[in-house]
Amino acid sequence: MSIRVLFTADNHIGISYSSFPKAKKQLLEERLESINRMVAYANENNINYFIIGGDLFEKTNLSKKQIKEVADILKKFTGDQVIIIPGNHDFYETTPDSMWNIFRQFSNPEKVQVLSDYEVFEQQCGEDTIHFYPACCRSLHSDENMLGWVKQTQKNNDVINIGIAHGNVTGLGLDDADRYFNMTKEELDACHLDLWLLGHIHVPYPKQEVVTQNPGLFMAGTHMPDSWKNNNYGNAWIIDIATDKKISAQRFRPSNICMIDTEKTINHAADISLLDQYFQSHAKHETALRMVLKGRLDEVEKNELENTIAKHENDFITLEVHNYVTRKIDLALINQTYPNDSLPYTLLTELLDENPEGMAVQQAFEILEALKK
Repeated sequence: MSIRVLFTADNHIGISYSSFPKAKKQLLEERLESINRMVAYANENNINYFIIGGDLFEKTNLSKKQIKEVADILKKFTGDQVIIIPGNHDFYETTPDSMWNIFRQFSNPEKVQVLSDYEVFEQQCGEDTIHFYPACCRSLHSDENMLGWVKQTQKNNDVINIGIAHGNVTGLGLDDADRYFNMTKEELDACHLDLWLLGHIHVPYPKQEVVTQNPGLFMAGTHMPDSWKNNNYGNAWIIDIATDKKISAQRFRPSNICMIDTEKTINHAADISLLDQYFQSHAKHETALRMVLKGRLDEVEKNELENTIAKHENDFITLEVHNYVTRKIDLALINQTYPNDSLPYTLLTELLDENPEGMAVQQAFEILEALKK
């Protein structure tokens, strides 16, 4: 028999999406619907443990309505247990009115476990015994990780030992200030567990879609994009752990929404045509697209570019184009700007004749215009 785990993290329910005013409502709805989708998938595919590796919530002061919405979704899970650890955004507080105590009031205590203590959580799954080692967060920032107690605890090698932690991993995430519970691979290995499930880093690890050998740790990434940094649809892992501790896994895409952040160079009419084709091939109402455009075009081409962008502005949940394409210096612009008996005119036309596509005439024109100011 194998144990099946659905692993997700960094769901950040309560995120504002303030940078996406046009798409905000749709993105917020999809954030909850994607969790619903994961629970449904888990129920249909015999998942034993639905594990959330921290930052289920964006912050610790959400409304009861928001907390209840999440609790009601997780109560639908029909497998063995939902196991959650608090992350740095939704860190654990002991006060009676804390978010996690409110969450527990709305949850099924026999089905949903918030592991807020540094102690082994034992589970029996068929004939297999599992020891979960939670390393949850109790603050927003810390220059120390929570692995110490795991390393010091004696392990039973006859059971399956799984760690669940939240924080940055040196070499896999970026935390120059050492503020996010930094861990190293060496520290994780020194705990002598069969597997680590880690939250906090918003990209999945390993990178491959299907895993056939135990990588030692899995990072879920985000279940759906939460910023332009997430150029994907979101991610969760389906992990199979055999009785002999052999591990295999595959990625699962919970969200229908994708974010794309890209850059294009536009120097010719043909490039505008290719841009139009790109828009058409990605034109989906489930896609948010941000694009930086650079290059040089003449006046007619610049107008064509603007028309092409405008044509597609409603094809995406949001389309954000930063157009830095400059006016190409051609004879028409030189005639429009300088008298033909002037020194600037002579200089610019000679440079244009030497290399119509070169940057020399562009730079000279810019310098001359700056001198006018």
